[in-house]
This record gives sequence, C-alpha cells and structure tokens, in this order.
Amino acid sequence: MRCFWFVGRLFIVVDIVVRLSELHDFFGAYFHQDWVIEYGAAEQVIDAFLADSDPEDLKLIQQELGFLLEQRKSERELKEYLLKELSCYYCYWNEWESGEAWLCHIAKKLGSKI
Repeated sequence: MRCFWFVGRLFIVVDIVVRLSELHDFFGAYFHQDWVIEYGAAEQVIDAFLADSDPEDLKLIQQELGFLLEQRKSERELKEYLLKELSCYYCYWNEWESGEAWLCHIAKKLGSKI
C-alpha cells in the first residue's frame, strides 16, 4: 500500500507493507506445494478449509481477500504476489479467467458459511 503526505512543500510517498497473515496461513496450509496430491482439485481444498474452520476465521480470511482485491493488482502482479508473498501454489490461470475471478469465488464460498 502506498501512502502520500504533504509536509510543508514536500510531497512524501511511503510504501507500507501490509501483511495478510490469515490469508498467508490459508494459502500456505491448504494450497501448499503438494496440495494436488493431498486433495486432487482446488474446490476440494476450499471445501476442506471450510470444514476445518470456525466462522471467525472465515470472516478474517474473507476480509483479507477483500483487501487484496481492493488493491487492483495487475494479473502478473497478482500471480507473483500469491506465490511469493502468500505461498499459494495453485495455478488458477489453468481453470479461471483471472486471479480476481478465483479470489472472488473463494470469498463467495467463505461468505456462504459465515
């Protein structure tokens, strides 16, 4: 996230790193490098997470998904962010038109259980 301030005549730009810890834990624990061996399909991963989680955790993940989507990252940036920052090893582009569509799908599924 980038913040802007005017101090006197100076315009200051500060990059703020926002850690999406709940989202990182979700992707790292469920969409890890061996997820396909453990679950077989991405929908099974999401369903397992829904079954394992309480409503408070689902709400936190949904909020962090919303925050990530609000950043309007390009498709390339989103792919890189999901892999490098959130430890997500699911190649959504093989099944979904975009990362945004896939993340919205997850948020909707979480919302149905809250």
